[in-house]
Amino acid sequence: MRQDDMDRLAAEGNAEMLSAMLTVCRSKTLSKNHSSDQLSAAEKTQFQNCVLKYFEAPNHVMSALSANQM
Repeated sequence: MRQDDMDRLAAEGNAEMLSAMLTVCRSKTLSKNHSSDQLSAAEKTQFQNCVLKYFEAPNHVMSALSANQM
């Protein structure tokens, strides 16, 4: 497989992961009965925390793998 193909596949995988992450975070944190087009402070905080957890997960996995190799 050529490097261009691998880069394209990696980019597609990242795009799919980000899309899925945003969909999950949106469905878990946003109120279903908005009376405004703005997010409440609680919704904003919950959404940000959800996104941060997704980005923090690989760090925890790598830390655990590193600890097991020693």
